[in-house]
Amino acid sequence: MATTAAYRLHRDPIFFFTVGFFALLTTALPAVLGQPRFMPLIQAVALTVFMLIPLRQRDLRAALGVMLLWLVLQISVLLLLTWFAPTQLERAFEDGFLYRAELAEWYFASSPLPASFASQPLASLVEIVGLLAGSLVSGGLIGAWFLMRMANLAAFGAASLLLALENPLWLPVALPPWTLLQLAGGAGLVTLLAEPLASGQFGAGLRRLGNVRRRPLLVFGALYLAGLALEWVLPNFWHFYQG
Repeated sequence: MATTAAYRLHRDPIFFFTVGFFALLTTALPAVLGQPRFMPLIQAVALTVFMLIPLRQRDLRAALGVMLLWLVLQISVLLLLTWFAPTQLERAFEDGFLYRAELAEWYFASSPLPASFASQPLASLVEIVGLLAGSLVSGGLIGAWFLMRMANLAAFGAASLLLALENPLWLPVALPPWTLLQLAGGAGLVTLLAEPLASGQFGAGLRRLGNVRRRPLLVFGALYLAGLALEWVLPNFWHFYQG
């Protein structure tokens, strides 16, 4: 007699619809209200909750799907909001006006890239430790907080630069490869490093991370390192359009 496959919440389309809804809600509402501290916090908490559901079942593919959907919606929403209401969105970031000015100065006057390893090495080191060690000891929560801040700033910066370039078709320039690589690598690392604690068996999870998850760990780690390396080299040459 055939048996019915066990129901899995994290494979239900409604689950991903709910993930998308909360990604939009936790991004758009705090951004419009101008909440620079609350926005990444509520994003990180909600994302971690949704990510832990498949990770408890050791379903890495579904967890990565949650992460991908969240980041795409988060970045898209902030890009659009910043494009249509840049002054309003400045309040959602600490020193948002100053960051926009520094970004334009970098692109048009070859100043140091703001919020980068070259201009803020200590903050960048803290971010790396938060993404890696923070994810491991908190089931992804601390790493997700750093990742949300990174994605929020990337979207805000890209839209701000597009406004300065006065053409949305320059998006591949405004959202450069080092940012995309760091986001992709960081997202994968946060998800992978959250699994040992999320699975409820930390020791076994660590061993699984070194054995079963070795290949994705190396792939996402390489993406993140490539993003850091390109961020160190390319910004000095990333000036395609000067108006």
